[in-house]
Amino acid sequence: MRASTGGLLQKLNFARKAVRRKFEFARTTGKRCVDATAEDRYLIIKSWGYGFWSDMSHVMGGLLLAEITRRTPVIHWGKNCCFGDGSSRDAFQNYFEQVSTISVPQIAQIKDVTFFPPKWTKANLIEENIAKWNGAGSRVGAVEILNRPEIAAVADFYIGIVNVAPWIPAHHPVYGKPIEEIYSYLFKKYLRPQAAVVSRCVSFHNKYLADAPFVAVHVRGSDKALEDETLEATNQNIQAALASIPEDFRIFLLTDDENYLSLIKGIYGARVVATECQRTSTTTGTHYLPSTNRVKAGLEVMTDTYLALRANKFIGNGRSNVSAMIAVMRDWPPGDCMLIGTSQITLLNLSTYGASWAKKRDRA
Repeated sequence: MRASTGGLLQKLNFARKAVRRKFEFARTTGKRCVDATAEDRYLIIKSWGYGFWSDMSHVMGGLLLAEITRRTPVIHWGKNCCFGDGSSRDAFQNYFEQVSTISVPQIAQIKDVTFFPPKWTKANLIEENIAKWNGAGSRVGAVEILNRPEIAAVADFYIGIVNVAPWIPAHHPVYGKPIEEIYSYLFKKYLRPQAAVVSRCVSFHNKYLADAPFVAVHVRGSDKALEDETLEATNQNIQAALASIPEDFRIFLLTDDENYLSLIKGIYGARVVATECQRTSTTTGTHYLPSTNRVKAGLEVMTDTYLALRANKFIGNGRSNVSAMIAVMRDWPPGDCMLIGTSQITLLNLSTYGASWAKKRDRA
């Protein structure tokens, strides 16, 4: 159902006010911070709290922001992470090696440590969803953090590379580069999958995919239908592209939706290979289901993603963070990576202004 005209106008007015506020902040602070030389300053990158690669897109934005503000990045996925065990223990380390040697609890022990935004203190630094959407210190974006003198800045609301890129200084290695190249630079520099993830991928690949060329195909269903009214058309286009793949190719299918798994298997039969993972046949995302083992779900999406990176070709939904990330995590030969629709990671992040994530926020 389409939103009412009044509802759309209300969202647009909200967005305009937020944009004006951020541009005014940018105008008065400029780019002074990117040449800062202060030592022992940190950027704590908390979990955004939604899909796995949406969370990782936020991590990428935080890593770039840490570089240009000369802060040490400290990633901590706590209780609000959809892929943790529900405790305050850092869930990021279930999937990747940490990017720094200091932890959030250690930062809280620093004598005379100061925080931005000031809603964070030594006492609550390990907690989550502190005035995240509303109130003082809510919805803090990259621009607000650029010129802060505090020892520890905290990024708990989504920051994408697209939000940070305009502030990259001329001396930085990715200054003036396309968004896709910036992601590639950060992935290669920072992200090291845990050995258990690598082992899962190698084992599955050797057993099911190593003896033939294969195309990896990512088809979204479930909750994506609630946020993307073009999803059905996109999936039809993905299936049309798949039909042009040579018959000697196996099809490695990544999908969160049991219905699409059955559909593709019904068409292509034994050519289709898919991992055994938690899926849904409803419009509720797997990572929102009470029955889901969330740590296992994270390992499953990691396994599917890194298997897709071994494919000869890839076809996916550009509006999905999974497909968008697969497209930039590898230097694909020309014509071997096809995204249907504009890449999600190149879009201006409307969640900064509160418009596009309302449904997800309310459901979560």
